[in-house]
Amino acid sequence: MDYAEALDSHPLGCIIRFEVVPGSSRLAVPSGFNPWRRSLEARLTEKPSRGRANRQLVEELARILGVDESGIEVIKGEKSGRKLLLVKGIEKDRAVLILKPLLDQ
Repeated sequence: MDYAEALDSHPLGCIIRFEVVPGSSRLAVPSGFNPWRRSLEARLTEKPSRGRANRQLVEELARILGVDESGIEVIKGEKSGRKLLLVKGIEKDRAVLILKPLLDQ
């Protein structure tokens, strides 16, 4: 599987496609890869209420990628399980290198 298909280059950094499952029993970002939708999967412990699940996804992704939370923005799917996140300040190739070991576990 080529996890890099879930990421696209962007002039400000990269875009990452996610499918999220809120209200899970455990937090896992990323938790897998969906080759059909070319997106990463994430399990979030927060419920999709008042943006809490989105905040948890942003916080965890920022921690993993080593970027500031303010540099990550949900640009599509704010109220959907399918999301596009713009991660500023990190190129696609660097993000793939960081995420790949987490997905190969």
